[in-house]
Amino acid sequence: MLLAQVDISKEWPLAKNFPTLSSLVSSLLPKILIVGGVIFFFIIVITGLGVIMNAGGDEHAAESRKNILTFAIIGFSIMFGAYWILQIINFITGGALSNILG
Repeated sequence: MLLAQVDISKEWPLAKNFPTLSSLVSSLLPKILIVGGVIFFFIIVITGLGVIMNAGGDEHAAESRKNILTFAIIGFSIMFGAYWILQIINFITGGALSNILG
């Protein structure tokens, strides 16, 4: 049973390996999450080093680094939450887990 799957290979010739939009998203999502996690890690490390090096210095610079850290944590939380929301939707609609549901 196909649930609202559209054949995108007719419209987009580069999509021969991905016959449906859901298969394209399913293959790209883990890679995007890995890249986002690596970027988050580097932001944490660079901001932490900046705070340590500027421990007794300018208050404005320290506050700006704390803001960068806060925004990085918020962005990672949104990305993590979006991943789990997609997993819940996938489970409810029976996407990749249809063989478990019967």
